[in-house]
Amino acid sequence: MDEKIYNLASSLSESLNNEPDVILLNKLEKELNDSYEVYSLSNKKDECLETYTRLKDAYGDDHPEVIEALKALKTAKENLNNHPIVKKYLEVYSRVRNLYMEIDNILFGDFKRGSC
Repeated sequence: MDEKIYNLASSLSESLNNEPDVILLNKLEKELNDSYEVYSLSNKKDECLETYTRLKDAYGDDHPEVIEALKALKTAKENLNNHPIVKKYLEVYSRVRNLYMEIDNILFGDFKRGSC
């Protein structure tokens, strides 16, 4: 029985690794990691988040500096998420995540619902 389960799991893993969206996601992840532009946009977003958090902790939500920092953070996130590579990555990531969730539901749905 254990060998049968192992073989089925191995087959599922191989099938997933050959799924076009999984292959594309891995390719896009490499492109993300290799892109200086994406790296710079990500760093800018992180800097804006740090500034916003620091100012919010110091002054609260309604202080003008906090409001400006939040605007800058939103802009930085938008710039990052609208970069072509990031945009495509997020689109494919969503499809792959949905595939994994569907498989999870098929394999473990009864356990989660307490039907077993």
